[in-house]
Amino acid sequence: MLDFERASGLSSAIRILLIKTTKSHTMSIMRKPANPALFLLLLNLFVFAGAAAAETVMPEITAQGFSADQPQDGVAGEYPRLRVRIEAPCRISELRIQERSYDVDLATTKDKYNLHLFGLNQSPRSHADVTLNLQRYINEKITSGGLYEFRLRVTDKRDNTAEGKISVRIHEALSPEDLARAEKARRLQTGTFALQRTGSGALQGADLFGIDWINIDSAKVAVRISAAASSDTRFALLKKSDYDAIRTTDQLDEKLEAVEWSETLVLDTAEDRAEGQVFLLRHEGMDYILKVTTSSATPSEPGTVVTLEGSYKHRKQAE
Repeated sequence: MLDFERASGLSSAIRILLIKTTKSHTMSIMRKPANPALFLLLLNLFVFAGAAAAETVMPEITAQGFSADQPQDGVAGEYPRLRVRIEAPCRISELRIQERSYDVDLATTKDKYNLHLFGLNQSPRSHADVTLNLQRYINEKITSGGLYEFRLRVTDKRDNTAEGKISVRIHEALSPEDLARAEKARRLQTGTFALQRTGSGALQGADLFGIDWINIDSAKVAVRISAAASSDTRFALLKKSDYDAIRTTDQLDEKLEAVEWSETLVLDTAEDRAEGQVFLLRHEGMDYILKVTTSSATPSEPGTVVTLEGSYKHRKQAE
């Protein structure tokens, strides 16, 4: 006689129906089903339930908050949290970690120091999930800069296995003197400028920036600044607050990623109207941030004397 009560995964309602059907039709099923269609339906449900019960969920290894495809950077002795999630619905029987000569099964090790290295308080054996933190191992075991690789393998109690690897790139810690030098190198260099043009004469003080200008409005004495002949200079207008906010090469690079370059820049110069204007200027591969502190337009017999004065910042040139 078929024992339908052993079919796992079915709802209680279906099991009751199977039991009742079995009790009332036992003899007829053994000989010839009175209702062949009902018999086939119940038989298929039994087979499906048995297959579902036998299906196994494979273990998984998952990086938490980072991509396992890319090496993760950090400083020796100061490496941040680096977590890896291990999931094994059929329960962990082995959890092996290898890094250079280190090769330990965390599920069977008797040395609690091995668990401590990965942020565990107890053995992960027979657990369905566990989270490892590689931070302590890296800071205690890796003291030299370089690229290192962790190999992980989890096996569950049905001998299903998952493997993964995590790469870390360690940078050696800098001394206080080196840190001071690095910070100084990151700071932008500063200088002052004075640009002046009289009438249709040559623009003075513009060689560093590779620029020229022409007057386009006599009332406001507006000037259109553009690249000088044979120059590749381009411009981008910034907010007035950017000059003080951008102090390091990192901040400059971040700003450069978002700017839209233009071939010209227009400024009104009469009566200090350009005062406080801030703009980026790129010339021969060098980026400058300029801030106008004074601007003037003074009539004279040779022609109007237009002056722009201010300060600028730029990254330190390689020596």
